[in-house]
Amino acid sequence: MQHIRNIETEQSKRDARWNAARTLADCDAYMAIEAQRMGAHGFVFLKRPEHKVRGPSWMRGATASVVEHYRYAREIMGISDADQIYS
Repeated sequence: MQHIRNIETEQSKRDARWNAARTLADCDAYMAIEAQRMGAHGFVFLKRPEHKVRGPSWMRGATASVVEHYRYAREIMGISDADQIYS
């Protein structure tokens, strides 16, 4: 789809990965990558200075959302909490 070389964006790379998925395992791998990526973005988002003034309730909810992305990625990949501890 790219008409000019080396102008890939993060979105176009994700689209290429999704369009290349042919099996359910490919879909699972894509979803795990996306869940981990969103979790990583969430942690960066939480560290932004403007969130220092938010209350503890907001912070607990936002942190739980980020943790849930990682839990979902581990679930897709078949990694248990015990596996995560020992790795």
